[in-house]
Amino acid sequence: MAVEKVEAYLTRKQNSAKGPVADDWKNLNDHYSKKLWHQLTVLTRALVKKPAFVAGVDMAEFYDNFVSEWELRANPLQLVEICIPISENIAIKDRPKSLEFLAKIGKVVSKDKVAIARLHTGEIASRLVSKDANGQIPDLKEIRAQIDSTQKEVDALVGVTEVHAPFYRVSALYLREIGDFAGYYREALRYLGVEDAKNLSAEEKQVHAVLLGFAALLGENVHNFGELLAHPIIKALEGSREQWLVDVLLAFNAGDLPRFFSLENNWGSWDDMKRKKDFLTAKIRLMAIMELALARPTKARSISFKEIASKCQIPFDEVEFLVMKALSKDLIRGDINQVEQVVYVSWVQPRVLDSSQILAMASRISEWRKDVNLMEGIVSKEAREILTQN
Repeated sequence: MAVEKVEAYLTRKQNSAKGPVADDWKNLNDHYSKKLWHQLTVLTRALVKKPAFVAGVDMAEFYDNFVSEWELRANPLQLVEICIPISENIAIKDRPKSLEFLAKIGKVVSKDKVAIARLHTGEIASRLVSKDANGQIPDLKEIRAQIDSTQKEVDALVGVTEVHAPFYRVSALYLREIGDFAGYYREALRYLGVEDAKNLSAEEKQVHAVLLGFAALLGENVHNFGELLAHPIIKALEGSREQWLVDVLLAFNAGDLPRFFSLENNWGSWDDMKRKKDFLTAKIRLMAIMELALARPTKARSISFKEIASKCQIPFDEVEFLVMKALSKDLIRGDINQVEQVVYVSWVQPRVLDSSQILAMASRISEWRKDVNLMEGIVSKEAREILTQN
């Protein structure tokens, strides 16, 4: 009876469809009648994301009359991947009903940890796009709680699974919604670290690059710009209108205030950047101190107040406060000599370096090797004299 019901539904849809969509229905019918469950699963997963196919289908009816009849034969994770787009389609008319639908699917795949984690990720994504008349997400606290619980489910999985990318994506989306720039920056980099770049269009890559760039600049305690500058996603901005964003990131990475201010016509046209100009200026000054310290040999990391004032473009009497801020954020470690008006830096926070910074470090390593070889020669000579005397 179930087989006849499904075949009748598929035949009816095939006869009413035209062109390639009719062929899609025929292929579904063929796979189902031949009990090719794997092929049927793969095809169905592709079709529920195909706009031309979905446009002429009541997806709730599609599930009830077709998918539900063979869902127990499908791989649990693949079933969830099929049902999430179906729920998104249902949500267009009735969002509560779409969440009820996902809850029902959760009972079907309850014994599969990966599938359950993916399902919960889909529920989070659905709630994040649900906004009230004021454009606000009404249940942010519930979403936060569900992200935390799903995070534990994802962390319990072995290795990197198909769940990780969509989870990090919705987690980053939540952090963007609440205005947590630093949190979004970290989570978005995680997402891009596990997402297959082939799944992203050129436009999506550009959007991610822009959002990451703004998050890095506006994020509290984000001082490792080299990590983003070395990421392939940043290439999406080459030749685009947002090319200037890369230049700003390079200026921050080098602590280059003149270059940063020369680009103000670009970044100043964005409200968030313009509103946080003082924050950005203070941040790049901290980067300038780190760059001053990093550019010096380890044994000669004494920086005068005068040099700091010049590099950071601040009055002389504000140098000590700026250095104390860098120390409190653990960007550098060392001591301040108020009498001699010098800062002794013993450590600089590790970060990803760009090519010019790596070359500078290679030069310092070369100098260090020369010093070691010189010291080895002195020790060898002195030891020979001692042995001769004895």
